[in-house]
Amino acid sequence: MQSEKETIVAISTPPGEGGIGIVRMSGPEAFKIALEVFAAARGKRKAERKKLSSPVDKKLYYGYIVDEEGKEIDEVLISFMKAPYTYTREDIVEINAHGGIVPLRNILKLIIKKGARLAEPGEFTKRAYLNGRIDLLQAESVLSIIRAKTDKALKSAIQSLKGALSGEIVKIRDAIINILAEIEVDVDFSHEEPDLQNENYQNISQRIKHLKERIELLLKKKERGVILQEGLKTVITGKPNVGKSSLYNYLIREDRAIVTEIPGTTRDILIEYINIGGVPLKLIDTAGLRKNGDKVEKIGIEISKKAMKDADLLLFLIDAATGLTTEDRWIYEQIPPENRGNVIYVLNKIDLKKELNIEMIKKEFCSQKVIETSLVTGEGLEQLEEAIMEKVFSGELMDEEGGALFMETRHGELLSRARKSMQDAVRALEENYPLDIISIDLRQVQQCLGQLLGEDTAEDVLDNIFQRFCIGK
Repeated sequence: MQSEKETIVAISTPPGEGGIGIVRMSGPEAFKIALEVFAAARGKRKAERKKLSSPVDKKLYYGYIVDEEGKEIDEVLISFMKAPYTYTREDIVEINAHGGIVPLRNILKLIIKKGARLAEPGEFTKRAYLNGRIDLLQAESVLSIIRAKTDKALKSAIQSLKGALSGEIVKIRDAIINILAEIEVDVDFSHEEPDLQNENYQNISQRIKHLKERIELLLKKKERGVILQEGLKTVITGKPNVGKSSLYNYLIREDRAIVTEIPGTTRDILIEYINIGGVPLKLIDTAGLRKNGDKVEKIGIEISKKAMKDADLLLFLIDAATGLTTEDRWIYEQIPPENRGNVIYVLNKIDLKKELNIEMIKKEFCSQKVIETSLVTGEGLEQLEEAIMEKVFSGELMDEEGGALFMETRHGELLSRARKSMQDAVRALEENYPLDIISIDLRQVQQCLGQLLGEDTAEDVLDNIFQRFCIGK
């Protein structure tokens, strides 16, 4: 285990060529080391350069990083940020050098030679957590900001960083603690005033049920956050040669899928991320589904069926020119019943003579969402994108008002455990168990919520969390 008293340093910008590269240093020796390697410039001649003695907080200085012999390593802008009003609550120095691996690496080597140590992945954010500037949930949201794929995902991650999730967890945990305190008092005086005891029991019961609902709401927001973070799994399905690959290429705005008149051309699934209305869609083009096919094609069909089962949204293409076929009906039967409400039916090839219309599809599949399209003329494609957005924001899949919170797997597991204990507590209340028995479940909830915030979290758990960060963050 590394000591938090050590001064750490890392390159904070991605490797490769760029206009600016940043070297970040944090710790008790950060200012001392920086002042040893930096020479402020007052002009273009070396004689007009001098060492700083007492830099002003959060002011940019122009000059050079120089080695022990006075040789210039790079021309830089440097800032000194004094604790505790910094990212880590420690003294921080940031050196803005020219982008490119050589100058940044040479600056890094010099600073390490002067006594700093190379930071571990996520160590700057870990120090912010250990020093009390942010809790563990906020620390993990930093990674969500870095990985956000859309504006909505970024907004959700920023809300978590600002404490939206932490604040709600703290409120629920504090309410649990208050109930536990009341239960202790109730148990101590259980022999007095039976009517008052019954009133307290009912009051505590209602509060516990309300807290259970708040935990369940957080888990729903977690599911929506997963969609923003990982993408809404959107599967394009239909029989061979119905236009699936053409639709896939249209939505991703490039030719990725092979488009031919030969049925069964797509043997595997293709995956691409797109952005519709601020929500990332994990767009999946599947093999054409049909009962009969060669051995290789059947493997692709099995993969497609699994993708349909796991999908959040299905785009079911039907050929308007051929009419409904037994293959279309067979494909419908492959869609899990629980997913049939998340299907948009796409009546394609309307530029040809139509054998089908919207009302026929609605009647056949009991659906209200049918869009007519032509991937040849482009007709109906904007309406299809609007239908996707409407489906996403209908309240079934997402909440347009931002009812999503980024959560890691760890968060979901702890919240699920907390919900289970709350459910046990509610059942015990309904069966009139004594309050001191119910308090056992409540203490388990309190423990789960405390672990979410990073209270009494094991060192190996912390290491696992921050190892997922990049070095320099």
